[in-house]
Order: sequence, then structure tokens, then C-alpha cells
Amino acid sequence: MKYDLCCLGSAIVDLTFQIDEKFTRKNEKRGIAKGGMTLMEKVDQENMIKELTDLGKLPEKACGGSATNSVVAASMFGSQCYMTCIVADDENGKFYLKDLSESGVSHGSKILNTDLPSGQCLIMVSEDAERTMCTNLGLNTEVSEKYVDEEVIKNSDYILLEGYLIASPGGYELFKKAVTLAKEYDTKVALSLSDKFIVSSFIKELTELIEIKCDLIFCNEGEAIEFCGVDSEREIFENFRKYTSSLVITKGPEGCVGFERSHEFQVSGIKVSAIDTNGAGDMFAGSVLHGLINSRNLEDSAKFGCFAASKTVQRSGPRLTQDEYKEIKKTFSSY
Repeated sequence: MKYDLCCLGSAIVDLTFQIDEKFTRKNEKRGIAKGGMTLMEKVDQENMIKELTDLGKLPEKACGGSATNSVVAASMFGSQCYMTCIVADDENGKFYLKDLSESGVSHGSKILNTDLPSGQCLIMVSEDAERTMCTNLGLNTEVSEKYVDEEVIKNSDYILLEGYLIASPGGYELFKKAVTLAKEYDTKVALSLSDKFIVSSFIKELTELIEIKCDLIFCNEGEAIEFCGVDSEREIFENFRKYTSSLVITKGPEGCVGFERSHEFQVSGIKVSAIDTNGAGDMFAGSVLHGLINSRNLEDSAKFGCFAASKTVQRSGPRLTQDEYKEIKKTFSSY
């Protein structure tokens, strides 16, 4: 089977709650930074979920994880996609694989009999549409290089690596094997830096992987500054050119900037009333990759990404309906 895009990422089930300013302040007192990602134990996460449900709040549930959201977007737009991940024999694991299949994404994942739960992310969306994540990786901490599928990488045009997964003990070796195979088979490598916490904690490992092979880096402004140690856009570009031929830096509602070889570009954001920014960056990455797969240049693909992301933030949750994906593709004027 030939794939346009294969992906290595955490299998996470997202539970998304709307929260008010009072709960945001309570989180900050607990050391949970607004707009960031915090890793936590399952019991602490479940206690927070109980707090929210006791307040009468009900979550939206979807198979998630950053890379999952991106690969689902690419699939919904028409790309042939494959996801490599692991889940446990529990409610979340079965839900994740069912949702993934219904989104048109192929996988070879087995449901594992283990004491560890499937991964779960508590996502809290504040009144200003900012999302704060508290993640229990669960079984994702057991990922290892043995889960890399050489044939899938060999038969894919692109592989997307999710930076979050490098926080798992076996994440680095998993990525190293995948990137080495991608180099052998000339499969293009796209890497999402994922979060400032990931960059600051694993910059050595990320740099080593990028130096093996990296054709495209996705990051936001904070992650770019953390990786490069400078805040000037010119210096950031110069730094990233040492590692990759293509870069996109997202800037929230302002759009994005980037380069593809010698060509530099800036894409303006589309002004909308945001309800929930959860998944906007993931939708952007999946849309960009779909554009590149269909022979668009990076700037045009980024325009499509900004357009698609602007639709995502106007509704709650990281996922759209199948009809909404079709409508985005149909109405994007320059696609």
C-alpha cells in the first residue's frame, strides 16, 4: 500500500471542557500554566476531571494527540494516511482506534493487554479561547523502536513526527530509527516541535534527530525562540537554515512566516471570532502537508493551512465534520 503521509505520534483521547476565569486562576495556583501542556499522573488528571464534572460541565470526546489531529485533517482532505501508535485494551483505546478508522486513517495498531491505560488529555478552553492541556501519556510511555514499520515508511511520501512523543522514554530511539529509515528510502521528514516545554527539555535529542534528516519544521513563535535562543526573526531563520530546507512558524491569528529553500514568505491570518484554539496548529500542519502532497509550494500550502485553521477555531473541539472538511477544500479560492 502506498501512502501520502505516515505518522508517529501519541495515541491520546481528548476530553475538552470549557472553563471560566476562576478555574483558570485555580489551575495557575496548581502550577498549571495557561496555554501550555503539563504532564500529570492519571489520578491527578481524574481528580481534575471530577472537579469539572461536579461543576456540571460535560466534555467533548475525540481521538486526539497533536499528530493524530494533523493526520486526520490530511486524510479528510483526501490524502492517503497511516498512523503508527499503541493503545490499551480499555474504553479509550477502543474509542481511539474506532474514531481513527472512521476518519479514513489506516493503522496497524493492536489493542494491548496492559496495566497502563491508554493516553488521555484533559483540555481546558478558557473564555478567551486559549487551550490548556493536562496530559497523562499512559501506554504511550511504552513506545519503542520495535513499533516502527519499515514498509510503511518506505512506501510513504512524507512522515510526520510529533515532538510530544519524545517525552516518552523510548521516544528518541523510536524517532531515530524512523528518521534513519526515511533517509534511506528518501521519505520526506516533517517535524512538529509541539511545545516550549518539549523544546527546552529535549533540545539535544531534537537537534540530533533533525541533523539526521529533516525536510520541514513546524513550530510556533515561542518554540522557535526556545530552540534558537534568539527572538529576531532574521536570526531564527538563519539558525533553522542550518537544519532544514523548509520552515513554518505559526503566529496565531496573525498567520505565519516561513521559508522554502531561498524563498521566504509571510501569510496573513484570517480574522474570525475564535471560540476554541485547541487543534488549530494541528489542523494547520495537516492542511499544509496535504497541500505539499498535492504539489503545492509551501507558501500556497500555508495559505490553505491558515484558512483551514481559521475554520477550526470558530467551533469547539479540534475536529470538524466530514462535510465541513469538504466545504473548506471547496471554498478555498486559491486551492
